[in-house]
Amino acid sequence: MWGMADPEKMWSEFADEEFQPILVGGKAVVTVWINDFSDTDCGGAYLETWYNTFVSKKSEPQISLPLTPEAGLAIAAAQPTAQSFLQRVLCGDAPGNPGAALKAITGGREIFGFPKHPVPGKLSHTFRMNGDTPTGIDFHADHEGQRAITFSCLLPDTANGAVEVPLEVPMSAPDGQIGAPKHGGTHRGDNGAHQSLYATSVKCTQFIAPWDAATDTLEIGVNEHFAPIGRWDFVPVAKAYSPDFKICAHKPSGWISGSDALAAHDEYEQQLVAGTLPGAL
Repeated sequence: MWGMADPEKMWSEFADEEFQPILVGGKAVVTVWINDFSDTDCGGAYLETWYNTFVSKKSEPQISLPLTPEAGLAIAAAQPTAQSFLQRVLCGDAPGNPGAALKAITGGREIFGFPKHPVPGKLSHTFRMNGDTPTGIDFHADHEGQRAITFSCLLPDTANGAVEVPLEVPMSAPDGQIGAPKHGGTHRGDNGAHQSLYATSVKCTQFIAPWDAATDTLEIGVNEHFAPIGRWDFVPVAKAYSPDFKICAHKPSGWISGSDALAAHDEYEQQLVAGTLPGAL
């Protein structure tokens, strides 16, 4: 789901970042994801919901673009210097695969610093069916006894004005993705881990249609981890659905291999024994 948010209200919560939101039609662009992952390398199938915005560096002029029917909000992501800034994530087990959410949480936090709350939530994702054909999605997430998000929509490929968009990105820029707020947001009481930069590869077919208030609903709950988006005057604009979504997150900044870590350890030990360790007395 693509939507617009008040940039000042949103970025007041990230004022210490080295980035600034990209504006489209004077608003920040926020995407809310509802994920039913069927196959992953971090525990198999699990459910997830996250939201992110698109930013550029504060050291560069702020990007402010017109909102046009042709380009839509996706023009923010298409800018050469755009970076996707991940804000909050909740994970939950998929039916029949207990424990996968915690594996995804642990791996995501430790390797990429993702702001995945360390406590899994209770997530539910169901398709509305017409025979064997999915026609809609109903999703809700509860976390620590409180509602985080409720979402329901007709699938875009069944809606009037839908467009089909094949998407293939062999590899984004090395800093195309920002894994979490600064320091994981821990200095503000957030539940992130650390901030990393990394590249992604994506291949999928997207079906996109305008948000329709007559058939589509979104409610942000009071759960502390997911609640910030509810403070930003977020308004859904478009919905996107991908039945074949595939994504790969590449090694993040700060990555060090086992062999490199061992070599650094051995060098440290040798300097310690020889009394040549920099800064040692």
